[in-house]
Amino acid sequence: MPVTANLSSTFSITCTATGGGASTVTMPGRAFKIVAITANNTTGGALTLDVLAGGQQVSRGGAVSIAANACELVELVSADLEVAVTETLSINPNGAGLDPICIYCVATLGGAPLVVT
Repeated sequence: MPVTANLSSTFSITCTATGGGASTVTMPGRAFKIVAITANNTTGGALTLDVLAGGQQVSRGGAVSIAANACELVELVSADLEVAVTETLSINPNGAGLDPICIYCVATLGGAPLVVT
C-alpha cells in the first residue's frame, strides 16, 4: 500500500522570554507550517506559554503550563498550523525564564510530496 510522504527543509524560530507580554514575528516573509513547539522553564516556578498564528490558537487548549525546571513539548491544534506569508506569529509567555522557546517549522503543506512504496 503506497504511503504519501513529504520532503522539506526544516528551520526553527528560537527566542528567550525576558519578561511577560507578547513578542510578535510580523509577516515572516515566507509561508510555513508549525510542526512542534518546545519550551524550557529555567525558573523554580511554573510559567505559561501561549502561541498564536494569524490570531488563531496554535497550542491546544490555550496557554500551556510549563512546570518549574522542566522542558515541555507543546501539544498543537492540528487545524491551524499553516502560517501565511502575511500573518504574524505571537509568542506570549507570562514571565521571564522560558529559555529557549523553539518553534519548529517546515515548508507550507509539509513540503514536496513523495510516494513511498
